[in-house]
Amino acid sequence: MALIKDSGIQPELRKEMSLRDKALAGDIVLSITPATVTPVPTAAAWSRNVVIELQTAAGEVHTWYNKATTSILSVSDDSTAGTASVVPATTLTLVEGRAVAVVSGDAAAWLNTEKDTLTVADLTILGAIITGGTSVETFTT
Repeated sequence: MALIKDSGIQPELRKEMSLRDKALAGDIVLSITPATVTPVPTAAAWSRNVVIELQTAAGEVHTWYNKATTSILSVSDDSTAGTASVVPATTLTLVEGRAVAVVSGDAAAWLNTEKDTLTVADLTILGAIITGGTSVETFTT
């Protein structure tokens, strides 16, 4: 690391190189926020933003990563009347290690204990499998 510090490389580039080194060493995880939410039941249309980031174990965002990955997002629900959807529909585009998916539900009766789930499938980055995850919304009185 001392060689990089003394080489005249700008601090921002040093930080990016450090993040890439961490990723190459396997320090890369998928963060999905919020993991859970519990709004009150509703009959109105609704939406929520879910932030998806590639991070180190310490929470640093892998800002060097820019890529669109197809067939990675899906949404499901157990509502008897409503239907949940997600935008983007299936392709997740991470820009500087970050993306936002918008989960929404139509104007219908979203009842107590009904839920919708955004699922982010596993990613393969630098030959390593990065475990995906979910963001679950449970309507609760």
